[in-house]
Amino acid sequence: MEKNYTGHSLSLATLVLLLLTGLSVLPSGTLGTFDYRKMDIFSDIRDSASLLQTIPNPDTVAIDSTNFPVPDSLQWAISDTATIPDSLRVIPQKDSVFFGKIIEDYSYNQKGLVAFFRAIDSIRMGRTVRVAWYGDSFVEGDILVGDLRDTLQSLWGGSGVGFVPVTSEVAQFKRTLKHNFRGWTAFSIIKKDNFRPPLGLNGYAYRPEPDAKVHFEGTQFFKNTRRWNRVQLFYTAPQNVQVVWQIKDEPPKQEMLPGRGDRLCTWRWKGLEWGTDAFAMRFPQPDGLLAYGLSLENGPGFYIDNFSIRGNSGGPLKLISPEFVQQFDAVQQYDLVVLQVGLNAVTNSLNNIRWYEAELERTFKHLKACFPGKPILIVSVGDRGGKTGDQVTTMRGVPAIVQMQRNLARKHGFLFYDLFWGMGGPDSMLKFAHQRPRLANTDYTHLTHDGGRVVGLMFAHLFVEEHHAYKVKSGLQ
Repeated sequence: MEKNYTGHSLSLATLVLLLLTGLSVLPSGTLGTFDYRKMDIFSDIRDSASLLQTIPNPDTVAIDSTNFPVPDSLQWAISDTATIPDSLRVIPQKDSVFFGKIIEDYSYNQKGLVAFFRAIDSIRMGRTVRVAWYGDSFVEGDILVGDLRDTLQSLWGGSGVGFVPVTSEVAQFKRTLKHNFRGWTAFSIIKKDNFRPPLGLNGYAYRPEPDAKVHFEGTQFFKNTRRWNRVQLFYTAPQNVQVVWQIKDEPPKQEMLPGRGDRLCTWRWKGLEWGTDAFAMRFPQPDGLLAYGLSLENGPGFYIDNFSIRGNSGGPLKLISPEFVQQFDAVQQYDLVVLQVGLNAVTNSLNNIRWYEAELERTFKHLKACFPGKPILIVSVGDRGGKTGDQVTTMRGVPAIVQMQRNLARKHGFLFYDLFWGMGGPDSMLKFAHQRPRLANTDYTHLTHDGGRVVGLMFAHLFVEEHHAYKVKSGLQ
């Protein structure tokens, strides 16, 4: 008759569990010549604190597995080659424990967001605050930006989606707006063309054919972008051009757009307070007109203009003329410029990023020329997964590009946010893709709408906390 050792196994397992639990409460230390670190055997099952507790009224979003702490032992040394002129104070590197938890301020006076937050505080006195967000396919279709915009508009005021392109590759994918168009040729910073006209603020220009149309309609996905009472068209024209425009449930109206050669022009419609949720324009005989986009707003308030460009590594932004950008900025008056790129440079075989560093170096200088004196926030590349052997894991180029972007932000006195660690660090995109509901696509590169909501609200939380810290430091709260 065989002995039953089940009880012995259970006792042994219990003893081991008690031993590990006891070790987990011991601090790190040294025993003889052996160094040991504090253990935490329950770290994988402990719920992470919600990132969104300080944001009023967001819908409940399950993000427990997307807020992972940065290891204390992480060593990310700032490159010694990232130098700042001797006449300026050198900003010390940030402790890695803060990566992904704060906006790192490498401005020369450590007040990179002060002007921005002062503008936020002036909204109640009739101020309109605008953010220009240059990104790649990670934010196309208003993924992430839509939830961020809607949440901050709920807090700080404003309604309407802000700047919109004339045409879009992802019009059917976008939730912030229904967007239809016909009869346009689009030129962009990433599309090679023998003839490329001057490109606008968002990196595009649009040439209409006779009777070209564009139509926008609000949706129910976001409460603050459903209606607007101001429309602004950006264009150039060598001569006056006829336009037919229409708002919902009203007859079409005709008007002449004045031409000023290659100087930027604007046409505006302002309706009643309750505004409209549908607007259309038609150009019977365009006669040399170039359109650059429209803005749909109901201010004063807070607006994020999403200039996402699929395939944009950052370098092609140099094709936008600083003088032309400043004509747009004279109208829009942006308070913060965001650059979020890097996804298109990441590969699993990447072993030399000097070419990309040189490209971003030139882009950073170009952004300064386009927006002189404006605060610039660099958002690092997020996590991206790829196959290594039989497993999907973070592509080897991601951490290197994140650190290179931090080094350049420090060198140029920019603000910096570590999206890689903000998402959770290594393998976070893999975890996003295996969530239910799915937070990322199985390309392990792009967020779903649900994932965009999680990361968008994470950014909203970040801005609110940074604003609160500014008010406390300034003695305003």
